[in-house]
Amino acid sequence: MIKATLCFVFRDNPHPAILLGYKKRGFGQGKYDGFGGKLLVGETPAQAALRELHEESGLIANLIDLASRGRITFIFPYRPAWDQEVHLFEAQKWQGTPAESEEMRPEWFNLDDLPLDHMWDDSRFWIPYLLHGQPIQATFLLNQDNETVKEYSIQLL
Repeated sequence: MIKATLCFVFRDNPHPAILLGYKKRGFGQGKYDGFGGKLLVGETPAQAALRELHEESGLIANLIDLASRGRITFIFPYRPAWDQEVHLFEAQKWQGTPAESEEMRPEWFNLDDLPLDHMWDDSRFWIPYLLHGQPIQATFLLNQDNETVKEYSIQLL
């Protein structure tokens, strides 16, 4: 199973918003999501989250400013090579200005105006917990289309 991360950045000024990245290539192309990817050999999930955040958005954060928001397991029965355990993080402090990379185009969204129709189908079930700072442990089983959710469970941590 692939070990991966997703890191989300929030801001309060001029209004509460979340930074999402539009995936320009690779897994999840054409969707908005947090910043993240696979762990490298010897990397902790937190180290991977910070590295991926910087590579994909140009933002810099420190381990001390990273809050764990839980873990999600994704099961793709019709594409088992895609199965993954994703560690969720929130960067509570960060430096820099979001910048487009080869892989992602960062964009701020008001918390009440998320592009859920352009995100993975599972996001609508677990993003509300993230927005409220509630850590979760969840499992999502995807349908044959490898896009939509067949069934899921979410536990609060």
